[in-house]
Amino acid sequence: MNYYLIIGGNAVSGEQTILAIKSEDKNAFVISTSSKEKDVPNAGETIRNIDLTSPKSIEDIVSIIGDKRLKALIYIPARGIVGKPVVYAEKSEYLESIEFSVIPMLKLTKALKPELSLWFSGFMWLKPLMLFYGTMTYTKITMEQLTLQFPEQFKCIRYGMFHSDSVRGIAVLVQRTLNADLYPEMAEYKKAWKESGKKFKDFFPGMNYEHEESQLKTEGNFEKPFRPLEPRDIQVGIKKALFHKTKPILNVVGNWYWENDNLPNWPAEIQKHLEIIDQNLERYLL
Repeated sequence: MNYYLIIGGNAVSGEQTILAIKSEDKNAFVISTSSKEKDVPNAGETIRNIDLTSPKSIEDIVSIIGDKRLKALIYIPARGIVGKPVVYAEKSEYLESIEFSVIPMLKLTKALKPELSLWFSGFMWLKPLMLFYGTMTYTKITMEQLTLQFPEQFKCIRYGMFHSDSVRGIAVLVQRTLNADLYPEMAEYKKAWKESGKKFKDFFPGMNYEHEESQLKTEGNFEKPFRPLEPRDIQVGIKKALFHKTKPILNVVGNWYWENDNLPNWPAEIQKHLEIIDQNLERYLL
């Protein structure tokens, strides 16, 4: 029996992760956590009522896994302040975000010693994302830095935008921010929305897709034309990361796939607050 632990398997990416694992490993037994009482679909076992803000939940997970040797630990949850430009990121927001989005992963990796720990990031340097991903930008950069610092333990998959409850929630926050005219950096974006004549729920992903295509097309010699990422594409990254030898950072946008072993040159907007990142998080691993 090959054991896999997914933290947060109820998410769209969690569902696709389970399907990917089961399609590649016929001896897989998938254990998933859930913040709710219900079982996670397609998981062999669900660890219910997990609150990642509580140290006791981490202890409960470790206790339940016991001496099972994990082929992989996949960490899906991420939480933090979004809906404002990255130049307004704050240290306090960052520290609160990593308490949920990063530190539990490190504690679980140390305690459970999986063969591989895998988490998810995004393309934070895309122009629309820099306008509304706020402090979460630095949480994702933290994940990527740790992945490159410990490439024998971690891999990280960057995914393009896809329809999910999280994206819908971010869109609602961004629309409220635009309507309130809170940030001058968003004025051009708002103008483009109004001139498009589209409902914001349609404009929001469409604008991001335009920048995925225009800004990422030089990342590889792609044979197929751009298309937005669909939930089924998540399985491509999972299968590559878990069952193939790859570079530490994998990228999936629709039909486009490429790998990295370094970080991009961050735009000035992101560089402005890179100092808020905790550079000593390896203390949770050692």
